[in-house]
Amino acid sequence: MSRIEADNQVALRARDWWAALVLNKHIVLIFRLLLGGIFLLGSFAKLVNIERYSVEVVYNFGILPIGLARLFGLALPFIELLCGLGLLLGILIRLSALGSALMSIAFFIAKAVVIAQGRNIDCGCFGAFIGLLLSESILMDVPMLFFALVVMRAPDQTVHWAAIGMFIPSTLKEKFKLLW
Repeated sequence: MSRIEADNQVALRARDWWAALVLNKHIVLIFRLLLGGIFLLGSFAKLVNIERYSVEVVYNFGILPIGLARLFGLALPFIELLCGLGLLLGILIRLSALGSALMSIAFFIAKAVVIAQGRNIDCGCFGAFIGLLLSESILMDVPMLFFALVVMRAPDQTVHWAAIGMFIPSTLKEKFKLLW
């Protein structure tokens, strides 16, 4: 077997693996619910005291300018809430998964920057509920990104299985096809 044929077989196996994953409605549902639960828990834990558990945490990272850090700290719990509810309820699933993916990337980069500076502060991920250091919580961001990508790439019949969104009229769903 030539090198090109071997490479083609590897590519086919990788494609088959990915296709099997995104077509499995049970796995997509588990990923969707896990991701939604994580963001919902993070949101509630920050909304208990938004100034302490969100705004101050963003300030402590020391990455964003003060005004932008405050705005981000105030908005973050509500964005997490919307993404979490969308994933759990099955409404605007792809948009919620995209938001989750973007947050996971942003969290990973911010944590990596702070860790590279030699600091290991409380990440604030789960606010009042669970205290985690950056070095511990950074390990969650890659799987969360993976879950979000699987949910975003799953076909309609798979991603909407066991979702409240199944009961939305198809005319409304068609208008929001890419986001739904």
